[in-house]
Amino acid sequence: MPIKKKLFNAPFVISLGSGAGKILSNIASSDLYYKIAVNSSDKDLHMIKNKVDEIIVCGNGNGSGMDPQRGQEDIHKRIKYIFKLIDSVCEETGTEEIDLIPIIATIGHGFGSGSLPEVISSFKKKYYNSLIIPFVIAPFTWEGRAVVERAYTSLQALEVTPIVVSNEEVGTIFTDVGTSYDKINVLLGNLIQAIIQALTATDGVLQTVDKNDFEKFLQGDIATMRYMKLKSADELSVDIIQKKLDKRWLKTEFKTFKIGKMPEKLNIFYILDGKGPFSPKVLGEISEYLGKREFVNQDNFKPLLIERKSKGCNFVWLESGFRLKCDKNIYGEY
Repeated sequence: MPIKKKLFNAPFVISLGSGAGKILSNIASSDLYYKIAVNSSDKDLHMIKNKVDEIIVCGNGNGSGMDPQRGQEDIHKRIKYIFKLIDSVCEETGTEEIDLIPIIATIGHGFGSGSLPEVISSFKKKYYNSLIIPFVIAPFTWEGRAVVERAYTSLQALEVTPIVVSNEEVGTIFTDVGTSYDKINVLLGNLIQAIIQALTATDGVLQTVDKNDFEKFLQGDIATMRYMKLKSADELSVDIIQKKLDKRWLKTEFKTFKIGKMPEKLNIFYILDGKGPFSPKVLGEISEYLGKREFVNQDNFKPLLIERKSKGCNFVWLESGFRLKCDKNIYGEY
């Protein structure tokens, strides 16, 4: 029988930066969580005001000037206000304990790069029993050397393992840059929403995960994720996984700069959530496929399976254990 309980209490989702706010605005509104957009650009926040539940302007509202230090200072002055807002959200949603804190951040520019380490550090002190999961979007390489350096520096400063995807890699799904930004934001919004919906499931859970399971999975300097939407679980197979999710959504090489160096072993975690029926045969074939992969750490493998009424079925593939590495290159050593 499916387990009738909520996996994690996650009363809010918070975004940091302009790009992250746009991704948050593409996540469907829900009575299960508040969508809180935080940025130092008042103009960018008001562009998404009607698609989120709360906006918080930091600094003077004119942006952080591509300066992460200023972004850190801008968010620091608003942390107490954010805590008060979260208290109100918890009271309104009847949340006694926050199990999960999803954070969406775009890094490489000023506010997102500077605010993310500050927010994680503050949240870890305030909500020390909560699982903090930063969903971090790394920049395109053509945005320039300084942008890549700021992204790397921000990732280095994080106190938890972030789940990182690269605009560079997700953008290759589309044929032109002009339409890519909006499509990328929609796709990433759908992906993050799929993860949050699964981790906050209230019904249909066939195989569960707890906080310890997820913390055991989230190891290394960074993790990454991929996603596909199926009509039902009937479509799932190892062949489909290999064809549609054959490439990581993570740019690991910037010249000789490595934002995600491959370790000897990767932790693998997947989510199957939605319309069934789920086939034990296919699930067994996926486990067998992973068992044959030399780089997979079998000790930490445990999928989250949720079969419930839905218009489709989400399949999310996550990998962790990547190491941050920065080699000397044409940009110098940083």
